[in-house]
This record gives sequence, C-alpha cells and structure tokens, in this order.
Amino acid sequence: MSQVLGKPQPEDEDDDEEDELVGLADYGDGPDSSDAEPDSGAEEGVLDFSDPFSTEVKPRILLMGLRRSGKSSIQKVVFHKMSPNETLFLESTNKICREDVSNSSFVNFQIWDFPGQIDFFDPTFDYEMIFRGTGALIFVIDSQDDYMEALARLHLTVTRAYKVNTDINFEVFIHKVDGLSDDHKIETQRDIHQRANDDLADAGLEKIHLSFYLTSIYDHSIFEAFSKVVQKLIPQLPTLENLLNIFISNSGIEKAFLFDVVSKIYIATDSTPVDMQTYELCCDMIDVVIDISCIYGLKEDGAGTPYDKESTAIIKLNNTTVLYLKEVTKFLALVCFVREESFERKGLIDYNFHCFRKAIHEVFEVRMRVVKSRKVQNRLQKKKGATPNGTPRVLL
Repeated sequence: MSQVLGKPQPEDEDDDEEDELVGLADYGDGPDSSDAEPDSGAEEGVLDFSDPFSTEVKPRILLMGLRRSGKSSIQKVVFHKMSPNETLFLESTNKICREDVSNSSFVNFQIWDFPGQIDFFDPTFDYEMIFRGTGALIFVIDSQDDYMEALARLHLTVTRAYKVNTDINFEVFIHKVDGLSDDHKIETQRDIHQRANDDLADAGLEKIHLSFYLTSIYDHSIFEAFSKVVQKLIPQLPTLENLLNIFISNSGIEKAFLFDVVSKIYIATDSTPVDMQTYELCCDMIDVVIDISCIYGLKEDGAGTPYDKESTAIIKLNNTTVLYLKEVTKFLALVCFVREESFERKGLIDYNFHCFRKAIHEVFEVRMRVVKSRKVQNRLQKKKGATPNGTPRVLL
C-alpha cells in the first residue's frame, strides 16, 4: 500500500470508478458463487469429503451434540434470521443437513448439522472421511439438562476426530444459558470445562485444546461465539486486524468491527478487548440501517438493494459517543465507536477509511487468485483421475 493512513493525499479520479470490492463469496463460479439466488436456502446433499481442494476453498464446520441440544435452532437463528421463539416449533433433525454459507454472505464456509441420534462411530460409518479436512467442530451441550452423557459423547468425538485431523478447532457451546442465573452460568462452565479437560488428560491427550462459550439464541452471545469460531478459519485474519489497528490509531477511533452484514458475525476487530454491550449496539445499528433502507432506500418499483456502496449511517448516543457505519463491500460493513470530539475530524476519518477499503480490496484480490488457481488444479486432477464413464484410470 503506497498511502499512509492519516496523511491526506490527492485521490485519483479513477478511484470513484472502481468496481465494487469482492469478498470470498465472489470467488466461485456456477451455483456456489455469489451470483446464485440469495434466498435459495440450504443446499442438502452428500459432500465429496475426498476432494482435497474443497475444504481449502470453503472451510467445513461440523455442528454436533445430543438430540434437542439446540443445534438446528442455532443455525436457523444465525443464518436464516429466524426468531428465537419460532425455533420452538422446529422438528428434530433426522438426517445430515448441509448449509452452504456463501450465496448471500461474505463468510464463506459449509455447516454440517448432524442429528444427535446418529452413531458416527458405527463400523459401517466412515468417520475418517467426515473429519478429514474439517476446519472446526462445534459440540453443543444443553446446560439445562444433565450433561454427563454429552460430556462422554464430546470426549469420544474429540478423540476420534483428533486422530484423523490434528488441525481441527474444537469449540464447545454451553447452550441455553438464558435460563440460568449468573452464578449458575459460571459454575456450569467451570464444571464442564474441568470434566472435559480431565477426561482428555486421563487419555493422555492434554495437547488437545477445547474452547468454551456460554451461548443463547435469545441474546447476542450466539453471534459472538460464532464470530470467534469463524475468525479462526479466515487465513487473512492477522492482516485484517493489523489494518484495523492502523485505521483506528490514525483516526482517533475507540473501537472498530468488520461485520458480515447478512449474519451479523464480525470477521475481525482491532486488538482492544471486545465488550458485549458494544457488540450488541453494533448489531442493533446494522438492523436499523437495513430496516430503514428497505423502507426508504429502494426505488418505487422495488428495484435495488437495501445495502450498497452508498450505504452509510451516523447514530449519536447520549453518552457523547458516535456510531459510524460505512460500506466496505456488498457483504461487509465497518462499524466504529468514536467520541464526539474526534468525530469533528470526519474528513480525516473518511480519508483513512478510503485507504482501509482499498487495502481490503488488495488483500482479497490475492485470495481470489489463490482460490481460482486451486479450482483449476481441482478440475485438472478430476480429469486425470477418471475416465468419462467414471472408472479410475489405470496406467499400463
């Protein structure tokens, strides 16, 4: 990057004509690209676990746990905007469901929701093919139920998965904590954390790291937990965090989040600690902007989108703090916390944002070239590996 944040330079006239920035979801072609219909819903089918390139392009997240632990509810609330109260009427999942999160969102990965009643370790079930290439395994535990059986299943799942793939991130959602008191939440988390790690230590697997989160679909805790899970799967995360640190330090900004607008997952933030109340305010601001844009931002014939490159919003709070939202790409928004006295230098902030936006473009252009290269390799490998009738080629 040739420009230094905080030192205004004359802008090129061509900058205003730049194409809209791309996100990871723009990298594909065909049904998996961002050109697909956003509301097409979950795509169900059998994943080609043996494809060595598919997981590099789209990280896979496995959602596991006992029956009625809340796995499907989490998926519906976070990625389908279902009201938490409506999840009470969801039927129990009885088959493996695939959610391809790429058609309408910057966050680009696959979620596989596994029914609690399926025995993944039955001899006829090839669990090695499931865990190979998986980026993260989320195990959901119902905190309001007896979790001894869940802990036993967690230990079995983690140990088997680790033997197949040592790179999996193991995430434990201690779910449905909305019905517990604050003291009970802390005690439950401590007990589950202690028992799970003791089981691993007894098996000689102390090097396996489990991350624990207290979650509920009735507040923003599930979105924050999913944000931290997804961030671990983004290879550009250190670069994004560094860019945010440079941006806020040169602009007098207290806190900044890079949000995926559709899911309200923040894919990156600066190095200052995240406050839950701050995160909730950011989520509420995104909802307000989208709702108002849907009413007043569309044309008379309903054409257009409620969120585009012109989207921006300023909300002044009663504690001398300003919330400032700017569009980064058609999937991403930057939400900043600024003091009123710092916001008086809005021109400097906007210039620095222009530099930040340009840098984000450059980061993901590199990613786009890598993904396209892998797709070409994948096609070549498939052509070499099978004849037109599908049988493997045999060298003579």
